[in-house]
Amino acid sequence: MKRILLVDDSPIQLRILEVLLRDRYEVQMSTSGAEAVRYAKKTHPDLILLDYDMPIQSGKETFEQLQAMEETKDIPVVFLTGVQEKEVVAEVLKLRPKGYLLKPVKQDLLFETIMDILAADGHV
Repeated sequence: MKRILLVDDSPIQLRILEVLLRDRYEVQMSTSGAEAVRYAKKTHPDLILLDYDMPIQSGKETFEQLQAMEETKDIPVVFLTGVQEKEVVAEVLKLRPKGYLLKPVKQDLLFETIMDILAADGHV
């Protein structure tokens, strides 16, 4: 079973996503960027769904940290966030994540995105 790491500072959002995904994927959850980086190094998930707007360490900072480390640089990351300001989206897309989905995300779009990325990266 493929492993997905959910990263969001909202426990409610994490729980919603976990319920959606748990029948198809092994789901890990993290409420902070620093914790997510530790999990990713230790467990090497097949995909990370990452919130952008988090306290202490933003999703952008977390993504940059993951990309800078040999152990985690190849893990596909999709931003799943409510942040939709054009400047922020453009800045994040320059980092070349595998995707950028807006909350609340439709279940079909979420599953389609996950399956497409895992298939493209040879993880399916």
